[in-house]
Amino acid sequence: MTIVFPGPTRYLAWLQAAEHLLEHSPDLNLILNIDTPLTNGTIDPRLRSEVDAFLLDEGQQPLHTIAETIFPGWAYRTRGIEGVFQTYPKEYAAFKSRNHLAWGTYAHRLVHRRSQSGEILNPLRILIRNMKTEIQHERGGTFKSRYELGVSDSDYDIALYSTIDDQGRRRQLPCLSHLSFKLHGGRVHLTAIFLSHEYRYKALGNLLGLARLQACVAREVGLKAGALVIHSTFAFLDRGRGKRRFKELLDRLRTDRQLSPS
Repeated sequence: MTIVFPGPTRYLAWLQAAEHLLEHSPDLNLILNIDTPLTNGTIDPRLRSEVDAFLLDEGQQPLHTIAETIFPGWAYRTRGIEGVFQTYPKEYAAFKSRNHLAWGTYAHRLVHRRSQSGEILNPLRILIRNMKTEIQHERGGTFKSRYELGVSDSDYDIALYSTIDDQGRRRQLPCLSHLSFKLHGGRVHLTAIFLSHEYRYKALGNLLGLARLQACVAREVGLKAGALVIHSTFAFLDRGRGKRRFKELLDRLRTDRQLSPS
């Protein structure tokens, strides 16, 4: 079964899916369709503080930290795209030495990839360059659906799942497997596919990181960001410190009129 949770913002789409999972976790093929992933209006600071307090109280990382594992938004904001390309791989080496991650971060795989021949590539740089070339094509005929950051070995793919590094793993695999960018209606749209997606602690931070990545690509190619679609092929809730605490958080968020269904 496939269920679509539409919403104008990240919070509303996530809230609907999380409420569904309270009763039906785990479940297959949850799709979040977010119209404006980059904005949440004036309520965003309050909601973010509420969620961060819950995460920290349960011994988890705050939203910003989770988001940074998908895209280094702070580095992009302060150093620009070339700063990300030049400094993030170095910072990542120090980061991994402290945290001992089993496979790394999505952000690192976006900007540092080892090909079958052993060559080091920067998939995000290649994708942005190719999108800009098509947009500026003198004939005006853009290829709207060739910008994939995923699993294969073409110029339009990033190995978020890497056949080179991950094929021998049975556990602790990257959960985000594919990113698909589309040019449509003068905007950059993004679809992300998760093989396994945890909604109590990780999903909302994942959405923030993907929205920042989408904003970066849109800005670098000179367009506005469009919709963000998340396909969680297997979605579940970590039990954490009990279902009641999580339900209370969702109920508090739901009381805000801007998170109530229209």
